[in-house]
Amino acid sequence: MLSCSEFSTYMRVFDNFGFGLRVRSRLLTRIYPFESFLGINRKLVIEYEVREVKRTERNRKNGETTVRRLAGDIKRIKRNRSRDTFKMRLGMGTVLEQSGDGLVEKASGSSLCRISLWQYVLIGVETGRLPENQLTKELICYRDSLKANVSEQGEKLLGGKHI
Repeated sequence: MLSCSEFSTYMRVFDNFGFGLRVRSRLLTRIYPFESFLGINRKLVIEYEVREVKRTERNRKNGETTVRRLAGDIKRIKRNRSRDTFKMRLGMGTVLEQSGDGLVEKASGSSLCRISLWQYVLIGVETGRLPENQLTKELICYRDSLKANVSEQGEKLLGGKHI
C-alpha cells in the first residue's frame, strides 16, 4: 500500500529522513491526509487567546530579577492549532494536568508513534546511520551541539537519554 501514488510525496519526505518501513507505516496512518491539519485555503490555523496571568512572571538574568507580568494582568497568547494537532497525532503533544498544587505538563498523543520516533532517533540519529543529505547533516550537527554542552566543571549538561 505504501507504493500507491497518493503516498509518493510522503515517501519522498520519509526517504530524506531515512525512516524504515514500520516507522513509515505508523506515521502515515496518523498524518494522512496532511490537509486535515490545515484550515481554509490550506493555511495554518492560528488563534489568539486573551488570558489572565495567574502568578507573577519573573525573569532572572545575571543575578537580577525583572518582573514581566504581574498577577491579574491580561496577556495575549498565540495558539498554532495546526501544529499542535499534528504533534498530538505523532505523540509529541503535551497537555496540562492539574495535580495538587500545580500544573504538570505531560506527554500526550499516540504512544506507539512516540516510541517509533524515539527508536528512530536511537538507532539512526545517535549512530549516524542516515542517508547523506542536508536535512540529516543538520540533525547530526544538532546532536553534536547538544553533546558538546558542558558546564564549567566539564560535566555534561544533558545525558544521553535527554539528548
